[in-house]
Amino acid sequence: MKLDKSPLLENGFFVINFPRPSYLEDMQKQIKSSFNFDPIEFHFQNIDDDKRLSLIKSAKDSIVKNKSVKNLLLDNLSCFGNFFGPDIDYQEDIHLRVSRPNHENDFIDWHRDTFYGNFYWEMNIWFPIFPLFEGAGLALIEKSHLHSPKQIEFSEEKNPFRKCVTKGSIANELGYQYAPKTDEVISNIQAYNTTLLTPTLGQAVIFFGHMVHRSLNNSNKTRISIDVRLKNMLAQTNTKSGYYKPLTRGCITQYVEKMTSDSR
Repeated sequence: MKLDKSPLLENGFFVINFPRPSYLEDMQKQIKSSFNFDPIEFHFQNIDDDKRLSLIKSAKDSIVKNKSVKNLLLDNLSCFGNFFGPDIDYQEDIHLRVSRPNHENDFIDWHRDTFYGNFYWEMNIWFPIFPLFEGAGLALIEKSHLHSPKQIEFSEEKNPFRKCVTKGSIANELGYQYAPKTDEVISNIQAYNTTLLTPTLGQAVIFFGHMVHRSLNNSNKTRISIDVRLKNMLAQTNTKSGYYKPLTRGCITQYVEKMTSDSR
C-alpha cells in the first residue's frame, strides 16, 4: 500500500482505513462483556468515578490481554510500514477512552504528548470502537505540530475530578494527567483554528503526538475510542521501561537479533 504522506507533514494528521472490521467487532464484544450494558449508553449509568474507572480498566485490560489492538496493527502493517519502516514498536498498554456527552471529567484537556515524556518521533493512532455521533471526535489545533513551544509551565487544573489524579493511580493508568502543563498556544487557545476529526468506524487518525489535541463529545451518546502510540524501534523515547513492545521486525533486524542472541 503506497501512500502520499505529504498531508501528514503539512497538516499533522492523516486518515487511514482498516479494511477488515472483525478486529473492531472483537473489541466491541470485549467492552460489552466488561460493561454488561450498551457501552454508548454509559452516560445513563448512575455510578461514581471509582466504579466508572474500574469498568474502563477491566475492558482495557481485556483488550490488552487478547492482543486485539496488536492484531489490528499487524493486519495493517503495509500502511504503517510507510511511516515507520520495517522495525516498529507499539504501546502495549493502550488507552481506552470512554467519554460521556458533555462530561468534562471524562476528557483529557488540551495538551501535547511531548509535555509528558514523548518525543517528536512518536506517533498516535486514534480510532473509534463504536460509531461516533455528531459533535464527538478528536479536536486538533491546526498546524500546532509545527510550533516549538517557548514557555512550557505547569497549569492549574480546575476540573475537580482531574485535580485529584495522582501518579500511579488507576486514573493515571487510563491516561489522565497528574501534573498538567501548558504553553503559549494552549494558554491562548481561542486565537487558533480548531479541527474536529470524526473518522467513521473502520477509519483511524494517525497524528503527531506533539500536536495540540484533546477529546470532545458534544453528542448525545458516549464516545468510545482507543489510542495507541507507534514509533520506529530506534526512535528516541523518554517513556518507562516496557512501555513499548516490538510489533514487527524486518529481516535484517531479525538476523542481527538472532546473531547477537546466539553469541551470548
